[in-house]
Amino acid sequence: MKKHERKFKAVIWMVIGVVFILSTPIIAEADYSLTPEEKAYIGEKNVIVAVSIDGIAPIQYQDANGEVQGISKLVLDEIAEMTGLIFEYRLYDSLDEALKSNFDIFFGMPYHYAPDGMVLSHPFLKTETILYLNSALDFNQLYDKRFAAVKDSALPEGGKGRNAIYYDTREESMDAVERGDADYGFGNAYSVTFYTLQNDYRNIVTIPKGKEAREYCMGLSEKNDLLLSILNKKISEIDENRMQQLVLDATLHVERKVSFSMLMDSYGKEIFAVVLVIIGILLFSVVNYVRMNRRLRMQNKRNERLSYISNEYLYEYFPGADRLELSEKCIGLFETPEALEESVSQLKKMLAQVDCDGHMSTITLPISNGESGVFKAINSCIHDDNGKLNSVIGKLIDVSAEVAEKEELLLKSQADGLTGLYNAATTKELISERMVSRDKQKMDAFLLMDCDHFKEINDTFGHLIGDQILEHIGRSLKLTFRSTDIIGRIGGDEFCVYMKDIPSADFVQGKCLQLRSLIRTASEDISVSVSTGIAFVEGEMAYEYIFKMADDALYQAKRNGRDQAAVYDGRQILKCKKYT
Repeated sequence: MKKHERKFKAVIWMVIGVVFILSTPIIAEADYSLTPEEKAYIGEKNVIVAVSIDGIAPIQYQDANGEVQGISKLVLDEIAEMTGLIFEYRLYDSLDEALKSNFDIFFGMPYHYAPDGMVLSHPFLKTETILYLNSALDFNQLYDKRFAAVKDSALPEGGKGRNAIYYDTREESMDAVERGDADYGFGNAYSVTFYTLQNDYRNIVTIPKGKEAREYCMGLSEKNDLLLSILNKKISEIDENRMQQLVLDATLHVERKVSFSMLMDSYGKEIFAVVLVIIGILLFSVVNYVRMNRRLRMQNKRNERLSYISNEYLYEYFPGADRLELSEKCIGLFETPEALEESVSQLKKMLAQVDCDGHMSTITLPISNGESGVFKAINSCIHDDNGKLNSVIGKLIDVSAEVAEKEELLLKSQADGLTGLYNAATTKELISERMVSRDKQKMDAFLLMDCDHFKEINDTFGHLIGDQILEHIGRSLKLTFRSTDIIGRIGGDEFCVYMKDIPSADFVQGKCLQLRSLIRTASEDISVSVSTGIAFVEGEMAYEYIFKMADDALYQAKRNGRDQAAVYDGRQILKCKKYT
């Protein structure tokens, strides 16, 4: 019972200390706007390396996941949000290691512990040191007792070096006092409170007996007037309520090492009292924030509801931090983590170039494995009071069906209805574009083909059979020639192929032989063949000229007996070559 009374008193003293500290924030200086030079410095967006010492929770420490946490880090995060500065956080095991590293800012540096030559910012946090001791001791009789010290820290006034036991972190020193390996120690109120709550020390009593005031600042490794001025101004702009919120977020971010039921069984009343005090502080801290943001939240809810009943997906991009926030519906659009990651990357690239309201663009995004969607992105920019871009809000509108329909109509307008090849107009347009843009140092080939005796086939077997033979020729052309070649039906039984970047004339002849073999399988009862005129495209040529060359060669192939290819070279037609 006596032990529980001591614990109850310790918790009450701890809560009183936290409330006292939170209720006496540092007075902010006058608010100054950033100078053009300071804005230019921020605009460079260089990464600022911020270092400190690990194990001083909740001022700064590394959590179980290896992430940097703490009040000092939250203050720098707040400054980053306000300015666009980018901080890279690193924690070291000792002050000596941290000071020897290549850093720009030492965050969470106590004013009295700063080394010579370090330039300090305005303090952002103030606290008192308090005494913690093993509950078996009388705090009035600590002379010649074992002092639990933390490496790199000074001994208390009147303390003896031979009675000091050094530990790597504040938590280890408090663990030692809990076990009885050391008798007492001093620490800042935040750290003592944090580790007491986290580890549920049962043998430690805390006494709010102030030893020295500590002010925590940002230390600069070398003189940098612009960075120092920016830090001082933004520290001053963090108001009382916001600072209290940051302190509470860090101090109460405790991973308990005991179960809730165990705590309630032993200290239900004490915990209830602590919760009431904390709730009161939180309510006081957030009431103004709630009032100021209520209208904005309602507007966001309306936007979310509208997006759910439409094909719109909302997002907001913060260029300073290169952060993209997607609405719940927008996230659900992407079916796989890979599609979400790739789409976020593409959206960031697009939004980083947005510089005006009402900006609209079309973007194709992956939505699942192998599938993509086409969206219209409509964006609007939000600027702060200084005219600097704060964020870009926008929405994606799914236009995949409209785009697919337009593409289908375009393909239909370009295709021959019977064979599925390009029609005459599209074929001429594509070939003309290729002849203008082609590399004049390379050679292309133009093939003009005509089905032999097609009129007799129509007259003898009927137009249905004739159409089937034309369809077979179209399929044979697709199977024979490359996907990069332009294949079209330019007349009733006339076809053409434009071959790009051919390696040799023999390559073209080989394709003609391959085509002949496929065409002859059209019917067992009907002999089907084609005659071909070939013209090679070299240097500067027009479509009409190359067509005339191939047509002359085709005419020569037919005169020589059909079912063969003739090549036009220069001003003369070379000897025709039978397929057989």
